[in-house]
Amino acid sequence: MLGAASGLRSQIGMASVLAAAAPEELPGPLRGRGVRLGALAAAAGELVVDKLPGVPARTAPGGLAARVVLGGASCALLASLGGGPVVCSAAVGSGSAVVGAYGGLAVRRRMAARIPPLAAALAEDGLAVALALAALVVTTRPTGGVPLGSRQ
Repeated sequence: MLGAASGLRSQIGMASVLAAAAPEELPGPLRGRGVRLGALAAAAGELVVDKLPGVPARTAPGGLAARVVLGGASCALLASLGGGPVVCSAAVGSGSAVVGAYGGLAVRRRMAARIPPLAAALAEDGLAVALALAALVVTTRPTGGVPLGSRQ
């Protein structure tokens, strides 16, 4: 789910994991408050920029590469927090990002033919956020909603 969310909006997966995890659970370079704020700002910025004319297609080489890397990295980070299979999670996240990018583009184009394009884009934003949140929910402890990891 997190990889597919990154396929729809490249920044949303990593921003979600960084926002949900306690700083002490994260690897050293990701613990800083600035990293978390930067990731959240990048995700929010992408939600705005996506609606602007002239934005390159998410399936263009640069956009797709960012989605593959960030989808894999966010899934690997989430797996590492819970002691899960990091390499496998990265591979699944990267593959899911490709599916999310192409599938999201196809669905958005179909929706935009039936409803205003801005409404289609906002619906896609909602789906990306919902997928990212769902990924966090299914990988949390039943008590307290804390990301899996070393924190007790």
